[in-house]
Formats: sequence, C-alpha cells, structure tokens
Amino acid sequence: MRDPLQGYHRHDVTFTVTSTADSTVVSATGSLDSTVAEHLLDRLSDEIALRPSALLVDLTRVGFCSARILRALLVASAEAHAAGIPCAIVSDQHAVRRPISLLELDHLLQVHDNLTAARKWLAVLHEVDVAHQ
Repeated sequence: MRDPLQGYHRHDVTFTVTSTADSTVVSATGSLDSTVAEHLLDRLSDEIALRPSALLVDLTRVGFCSARILRALLVASAEAHAAGIPCAIVSDQHAVRRPISLLELDHLLQVHDNLTAARKWLAVLHEVDVAHQ
C-alpha cells in the first residue's frame, strides 16, 4: 500500500497496516521526521478507533526517528491504554531505541526488538487476563 504523503518530503516514507484477529500492525519504513509525525499519529488514532485486540507499531525499517515522532508514539500509546488496547513499539533500530532510552521513555512505551517478542508479550497479557476472569 502506497502512502499518499510519499514524495511530499525529502524522504520516502511508507505506512502499511495489517490486521488480524490477534493484532493490528502499523509498519513504517524510511526516515520518520517531523513532517510525517501528524500523519503517523492520525493513522495510529484511526486504528485505535477501530478497537483492535492489540496495536503493534513496527519501526524495524526506520532509519531516523524525530522527537515529534516520539511524541506521536507517546500520545498513541496513551490513547490505546485509555481504550484498553495493548500497544507496543517494535524496533531493534538504534535510531529508534537510543532516543527512547536516552529520554527515559522506555518506562512509558512498551518496546520490543521484533514482532515475535511483541506477540509473546501479547500472549502473556492474554494469559494474565484469562487468569483474572
């Protein structure tokens, strides 16, 4: 799926949404600078409004992540939490992980190195929910 903003800024950025019964994955590729932050937040908010079982934001193919992108991730994570939707960021990229760590946002954002680890986290959450019912 081609993103309508692709080509409007200096970097090619694409967003792809994949939904299953278990989760919705919003994948981003390219350099996420401030020019796409609102678009990313809008996309994530739209997905949260659809009430997925879980929301995973896959940034494993991101080469740059601006402060405004981090703000969008924080807002989306808070929106998902308020809606009762588990939300996690997926990335092993230095460009994503380092600013999250340096700004000590890792206690606010659930971050996993890959989709497999994020899905294992979701499975544990599901088991805990079932045990409490």
